[in-house]
Amino acid sequence: MQFKVFEPGIQVSGASLGAIVEGFRKYPTVAAKYLTRHGLVKSVAGKPADIDRDGWYPLEDWLAAYEGIANEIGLNSLFGIGKSIPENATFPPHVKDIHSGISSIDVAYHMNHRKNGTVMFNPETGQMLDGIGHYGYEAASDDDRIVCVCHNPYPCDFDRGIITAMATRFQPLARTVHDNDAPCRKSGADSCTYVVMW
Repeated sequence: MQFKVFEPGIQVSGASLGAIVEGFRKYPTVAAKYLTRHGLVKSVAGKPADIDRDGWYPLEDWLAAYEGIANEIGLNSLFGIGKSIPENATFPPHVKDIHSGISSIDVAYHMNHRKNGTVMFNPETGQMLDGIGHYGYEAASDDDRIVCVCHNPYPCDFDRGIITAMATRFQPLARTVHDNDAPCRKSGADSCTYVVMW
């Protein structure tokens, strides 16, 4: 189910918060409105949101900001924010093609979240902490299709945006579609499935 944390004590990196600002780059005061409303930044009238990119913020507040955006502005805004995540979040250095790009989303996801003060992916040991779900990756045998099952608390359209941005970074003509025959978090399911084709 989207917008609901799996467990308490999870935080999101300030670098990831930059995605909301980037998603509303033409309307920075809109980003500031939602980030301020949910306690993620301090309000300064008429100015763009000032995010501490080295800070950490409660996941509950982050998801509440997304839910407010979805309800008041629309789901396409979440897609746009998702598309800006790869430009704003930390990704592993080995990403060099569409397969490593899509498969790295789960690692990057965990690198940008903390659980009880500990970053949820340790690149030195490869240890990944549970508590926020995952971004799946499965390459099809024909090598021009990837299936991603996303089981996490983020909204469906946001995840489609992340996957779309990562896919088109390496394959500009790639298409990412929601598998409408699979469960969807918009309907209360625990996951959504996306198919990347090129």
